[in-house]
Amino acid sequence: MIGKKEAKKIVNIALKHTKADQTEVVIFNQTQALTRFANNYIHQNVNESNSTISIRVVFGKKIGSASTNSLAPKKIKETVKWAEEIAKFQHENRDFISFPCVKKKEYRDIKTFVKKTAQFSNIERANAVAEIVDIAKKYSLTSFGSVSNGLAEICISNSLGTFAYAICDDVFCNIVMSGENSTGYVQSGIRDVDDMNFKSLAKIAADKALMSANPITITPGQYTTIFEPLAASEFLEFFGDFAFNGKLFEEGRSYLTGKLGSKIVDERITIVDDPYKKTGFAFPFDFEGLPKKKLVLVDKGIAKNLVYDSLTASKAKKKSTGHALLAPNPFGPIPLHLTMKGGSKSIEKMISETDKGILVTRFHYTNVIDPRKLTFTGMTRDGTFLIEKGKIKRGIKNLRFTENIIGCFNRLDDISKKSILVASEPGYGSRFGSGIIVPSIKVRNFAFTGATDF
Repeated sequence: MIGKKEAKKIVNIALKHTKADQTEVVIFNQTQALTRFANNYIHQNVNESNSTISIRVVFGKKIGSASTNSLAPKKIKETVKWAEEIAKFQHENRDFISFPCVKKKEYRDIKTFVKKTAQFSNIERANAVAEIVDIAKKYSLTSFGSVSNGLAEICISNSLGTFAYAICDDVFCNIVMSGENSTGYVQSGIRDVDDMNFKSLAKIAADKALMSANPITITPGQYTTIFEPLAASEFLEFFGDFAFNGKLFEEGRSYLTGKLGSKIVDERITIVDDPYKKTGFAFPFDFEGLPKKKLVLVDKGIAKNLVYDSLTASKAKKKSTGHALLAPNPFGPIPLHLTMKGGSKSIEKMISETDKGILVTRFHYTNVIDPRKLTFTGMTRDGTFLIEKGKIKRGIKNLRFTENIIGCFNRLDDISKKSILVASEPGYGSRFGSGIIVPSIKVRNFAFTGATDF
């Protein structure tokens, strides 16, 4: 990490050598490490550090961007020139008005960094894996998964005086427990590594694998279905990305086109984009340097607001809501801090009140097949169970589904009282902790369209 003072120096180098009307500089430094295990053994341990500086310049309404992973002054100057050269050959972007001008006092001081998480070492990750493997061996299971931690340093500045800086970190763990003909899964991500209990996570995955042993086949059809938070988060993620995206809305490609201000889902559903919630991945600003704000998207079933970055906001003649992603971003703004309000019952109570139904741990390979109608498809995985007369009877083989998210949100039986943070898997891109806080949900007549052999 280079620190706030050094980041300011780098920004000044770029701004000093630009001839553009406006210039934006984004510095993204990251360090991340991962320990991966399979067949109850660690088989990979990797560490990565990288720095990126991205520069956007504007001449009138022509925008050019370029980036480099070198922070050397010579390379920064070259990148500025490349961005300026690219801008010359661009068509004018009529929606562009200006980069944001933000004063220092407008940013909230929030905790995004836990030193112990950033310093979580190779040995400590190996010890965490040892706890997981011990649980697997205790129950004659085979474990697979990973433990990773990372640190990101983000600085966003522009020629209008905006200067935003923050350091954030996170730890993530995912575990598959495999039996002879069954699997169980769990994942967790959080800022503070002290709040992650690897042994307890392993026990959850092990219990699911044991409970789903010798799964039976059931006939595809419509079933009352309870979705644990990991599965429920995918409903919410697609809903947020496609329905509340200001760009898609203005282009007439959002489900909410013509419906904003109307009741669209069950009145028990309230969804808020809350970047300051302590149990989530709080973060103070977006990738244009605008301060983030709490925004109600759905209030008791009524669609209330959309999310915008500066380009989509200017086109809609509105103000940015602080939802810009790293430019260039052709998809548009999305909410990164979704929270769904819980209900009044425990998931155990929801199960006990189900005469016949299905319990789903998570989905696999889900895709939106109709973004405007919000229809998606995929399959269950790593813990799908049959519920009969209020009890989990046994595991069932995985099922394929095609469903409509809005339809499901209007066929709600219940929402669990407890909401938990479902962290997004880090993947192979830049390290930036994000996630959705979501309860379990119970849906009537969920349409399973096909069966599998496993």
